[in-house]
Amino acid sequence: MIRPCLFVSLSFIAAAFAVDEPALKPVFGTQRYVEYIPGELPLVLSAPHGGLLKPKSVADRTYGVVDSDANTQDLARRIAAEVKKQTGKSLDLVISHLHRSKLDPNREIKEAAQGDKTAEKIWQEYHSYIEQAVKTSGARHGRVFFIDLHGQNHKDIRVELGYMHRATDLAKPIAEINSAEFIKTGSIELLSQLNPTVPYADLLFGPESLGAMLEQRGFQATPSPRMVVPTEPYFRGGYTVDRHVNASANFAGLQIEANRIRLRDSPENRQKFAEALVQTLRIYIPKWLKVEL
Repeated sequence: MIRPCLFVSLSFIAAAFAVDEPALKPVFGTQRYVEYIPGELPLVLSAPHGGLLKPKSVADRTYGVVDSDANTQDLARRIAAEVKKQTGKSLDLVISHLHRSKLDPNREIKEAAQGDKTAEKIWQEYHSYIEQAVKTSGARHGRVFFIDLHGQNHKDIRVELGYMHRATDLAKPIAEINSAEFIKTGSIELLSQLNPTVPYADLLFGPESLGAMLEQRGFQATPSPRMVVPTEPYFRGGYTVDRHVNASANFAGLQIEANRIRLRDSPENRQKFAEALVQTLRIYIPKWLKVEL
């Protein structure tokens, strides 16, 4: 079950901008370890694992994954820039500048910060910025689409789309995938509510799914009509999507895992993917979320 968004009110965040007057200049948290650029569109993007900073004042994490998702910060900025280029408006962007060896924002606070008080504060700020972005965008547009951007280096070169369903879940009979119980476990439940005549399976891997649209633009993806059931390993989505996506509050979204080879490994490839993703979202979001980009 997708958990409700837990909004943390921080006065320095709330004072930074108003709902009807988006402040498009970056807002920074403590020691500039978190950056938030408010936007104008019903689209929020976060990048938790592309940070490079390793301050001695923050203790090293001693367990869990500590490697960074190389070049995902640059990719997130390219996506944001491409949104601006194609639409004339900005999305909301939240970036962690701490290296993953210091903080993993995509974990609950105990594993994320491992007792370091500064890391715990940065974790709180990071998620508060996302909560503020989603809340503000929702107040402006009624509905919001959220993307948590990651990187992976799996042998099968593809973009992994994590809707909070395991690969084994996507292998279940279509009737079960289309059931109300199954839909409630995913992060695009809202899209199903807004499109009640469309089978949920079609939203996940049908001919007009996000995976299908990306493949039409030259980027293999899963789930998609070509690969309904992802081969393992596969990232289904994590803490951030689980925490912030909430159909009852009109929020939908997913975790995107961009493969390194042919996508994150060069500026040219990152730019190509940014352009393709934004082109896709400009069709996908109006069609399924019923709001324009």
